Amino acid sequence: MRNAAMVACSLVAALCLVPQVAAQLAVPPDDDRPASRLAPLDPASPWHARFDAAASTLLPAIAHGAAAEWQPMFGGQWLSVADRDRIAALLSDENAAFRRAFASRAANERVILGWQPPGGDAAYAALADRPEADAFVCWRASGRDWPWPQTAAEAEDHQRHACVRMSYSVRFDPAQWRAYLDAPIVAAN
Repeated sequence: MRNAAMVACSLVAALCLVPQVAAQLAVPPDDDRPASRLAPLDPASPWHARFDAAASTLLPAIAHGAAAEWQPMFGGQWLSVADRDRIAALLSDENAAFRRAFASRAANERVILGWQPPGGDAAYAALADRPEADAFVCWRASGRDWPWPQTAAEAEDHQRHACVRMSYSVRFDPAQWRAYLDAPIVAAN
């Protein structure tokens, strides 16, 4: 239920706050289900193209690292001071995955990951028709063979993976998106 409330709040904020990007597919799992696996979005999906365009807009801002560049894409004036400070520290941390992914001038690779629906192709078709979606966009330095994350918990381990969760909505014209760098999920002992 907590994730559903967070997604609803995120969507409301995303519709009001995000930069406008010219405009399918993943919906986060509920808390009571086992962790869903992530999988690359189908390049033929319209959601892939939308998230890819948003990631192209986001990339220079997070690679640059200046708050004035990335803050509007992460919630703007509604981003709390604590979240802004946490994101700034993460993007400037020399040991974190973001600095490793963007440290060299070499090109970097990216993947757009969505949650694998348990129902297979039929579930994908249902998700494709929704007016909003969430996905992870992950980067790594070209030539690195580090594996892409397999779960949301792995994607949110910012020491290992340079991933940003994004919410996207096509409910309004123009379509809107928002980026999130959530705090890592702490495993229960």
